[in-house]
Amino acid sequence: MKTQVIILVALLFAGVSNIKAEKEEISKETATTLTTSISGTITDAATGENLVGVKVVLEELNTVVYTDFDGNFEFTDVSQGNYTVSTDYVSYKTDDSVSVDTKKANCLNIKLEADL
Repeated sequence: MKTQVIILVALLFAGVSNIKAEKEEISKETATTLTTSISGTITDAATGENLVGVKVVLEELNTVVYTDFDGNFEFTDVSQGNYTVSTDYVSYKTDDSVSVDTKKANCLNIKLEADL
């Protein structure tokens, strides 16, 4: 009987350490695949009006989106990291100086200046 209890306790400890190892492995896997979104609004620097149809590029991923009727844009399922966001819009200066670190912030308010 004593031998059976010892075997049972040993199996219990083995099961607990196996569960802990599996949890650690899942945590490591999740940490490397975390995604987020980068979004924002683009407005005219002088008037504050929202700009519709601005081409917004996430340079490192070569991904393009366009602003909606309210000047909003969003990149989804972006891996955490540092990215450069650039814009292109007719009659406005190209802006490629916006840098975003998704671990700190992911909401941008970009003001474009008219190119006269």
